[in-house]
Amino acid sequence: MPPSSDLQRFTAEAQRLAELAGRELTRMRTTDVQVHHKATRRELVTAADRAAETIVVGGLLAAFPDHAVLAEEGVLTAQGRASKSADWTWIVDPLDGTTNYVHGLPHFAVAVALAFRNEPVVGVVHAPALGETFVGARGLGASRVFADGRRQPLRVSSTGDFADALLATGFSYVRNEPGRDDNAGNVAAILPHCRDLRRLGSAELDLCYVAAGSYDGYWELYLAPYDVAAGAVLVAEAGGRVTDFAGGSNWLFGEQVVASNGRLHDELLARLRPVAG
Repeated sequence: MPPSSDLQRFTAEAQRLAELAGRELTRMRTTDVQVHHKATRRELVTAADRAAETIVVGGLLAAFPDHAVLAEEGVLTAQGRASKSADWTWIVDPLDGTTNYVHGLPHFAVAVALAFRNEPVVGVVHAPALGETFVGARGLGASRVFADGRRQPLRVSSTGDFADALLATGFSYVRNEPGRDDNAGNVAAILPHCRDLRRLGSAELDLCYVAAGSYDGYWELYLAPYDVAAGAVLVAEAGGRVTDFAGGSNWLFGEQVVASNGRLHDELLARLRPVAG
């Protein structure tokens, strides 16, 4: 386990860069947002994604030249090493919730995580339009930091009855590919048994809300490491549980994640359908 002093230093730099990128996202949001498509028409990328990633990745490579970087848009990451071969790998989503950003909704974030030997140990999720940043590191706890500098410790909810649970999920851009589970069956199986479901369009913020106790649980399919790494650190440090759909540890690279307050985890897993495809 890395020393806490190192984790504190890494966390501080991740927060600084995430907030810098957030300011750039805010600035670019007031201009015409140039939208492009990735593999599907639903999957958007903007100049703001790339600008924010340049800020974060460039800063990380300058501060920690021996670290690898895995980032969604691939900006500057040729300077880093392969993510699975380095002891230290930064995992960056410069704009989680691009569709929200494009449509003028506030639920988007810059997410920066650091993995030590493929285990995420630092997580920072900065939501500039909401004026808050979620920060945590392995063994050091997790907090919500408000724009005025106030800090609020994060703690998962104490909900123990599934009928009282507010849950969240999302729908992948690859849901219409042949053999892929579109998640509709899970919604149909779970919604009648919980208090309600939410779908806000940012996986990292969904995980933050589990850590903060606003949600009691969350699941989603076909996610990349940069969609979940930072938020998962926060859930764990707030006393929650993060697994794959089988209850195991293959959630970072396994394209599936289930997070909860811990008390509801087994029942949530039991109600989810086995992953198809």
